[in-house]
Amino acid sequence: MVELALVLPIFFLLVFGLIDLGRAVFVYNSLAEASREGARWGSVQARAFNDTTRDTIEVYVEDLLLSVDSATVNADCTPRGLSSGCTALDVLVVHAEADLEMITPILGGIIGPLHLEARAEVVVNN
Repeated sequence: MVELALVLPIFFLLVFGLIDLGRAVFVYNSLAEASREGARWGSVQARAFNDTTRDTIEVYVEDLLLSVDSATVNADCTPRGLSSGCTALDVLVVHAEADLEMITPILGGIIGPLHLEARAEVVVNN
């Protein structure tokens, strides 16, 4: 009984720590995949990059991130020349981020919420 009382808290900390690690990997992979997919989709859709197009790309990526709580998405275009908007050979950047609360109380107290982010850049193909 004494041995079980000594080992059981460590065992539970290890198990729930692994669950938190798995959740963090899942959220990061979701952010990375959604930002890549949104950048790829947006590079074709960004013929006339304006506030409406930016909002459309951001909503598209947010729809891909329904399984991630409190995810925020920003889309922006970096022109290579003097042109305005996003034209051929400009770079479209999609940035997604989220905060992940730990479910393990001890880890949550030590680490706090994890801030995870992913960024994807593609050249516009118009």
